[in-house]
Amino acid sequence: MPTIKFFPPLSGLLCLLGALVSATPALALPADRQATITVEADRAQINEKTGITDYQGAVIIKQGSLLIEAEQVTIYSTDGQAHKIICLGKPAHYQQQPNIEDGLVNAHADTIEYYLDRETITLIKNASLEQQGSTLKGDHINYDLKAELVVARGSDNSQQRVHMVIPASEPVADDQAASEQTPAEQADRAPAANLQASGEQSSGQALPDPQTPGPQSSVEVATDAPKDNN
Repeated sequence: MPTIKFFPPLSGLLCLLGALVSATPALALPADRQATITVEADRAQINEKTGITDYQGAVIIKQGSLLIEAEQVTIYSTDGQAHKIICLGKPAHYQQQPNIEDGLVNAHADTIEYYLDRETITLIKNASLEQQGSTLKGDHINYDLKAELVVARGSDNSQQRVHMVIPASEPVADDQAASEQTPAEQADRAPAANLQASGEQSSGQALPDPQTPGPQSSVEVATDAPKDNN
């Protein structure tokens, strides 16, 4: 089972990991900042002089909806505040839910660069970004969390172009469509609906069975040919 070796002081590491999520309000759920942080890796090294923390070997970092999976994760910090995270893998995986209304954001790439101070995520090589069924793939994807702007491009040699998949929208039910109409639209639609219902009622009357005698008509129609008086 993978183990993680902490180098003293441990408190510095915990403060650093706590800053990892608290510094990303644009991407994290409020509950994420209160959730427990768990880290799994084969090796870990902390250099307080340089402010660099390095995890290697099947790295898994979890906190609430945040999930990072990579072969190597390097966290760069200044004065105990993380400002850049580099994830390497084949591919590396980053997941988090921005808010309650939206679904999970899943990012995959050989290199994931997360700049906390600029609130941007850069996916490099075999990059993909997924949310609520929509998928964007390319050689390079830049996701500006604050501006909610995504910029993607293909590889320089055109071997990998930008590819996007948007799921088809579900058909709206008649009752839901009617509820979304304004009172004026519903009023305009009412006469046409009444006219259609009247037409359906008149045309929907059953025809009499020719073998079943019906009621006598008050008007008699002569069908015999007139007699020759001569």
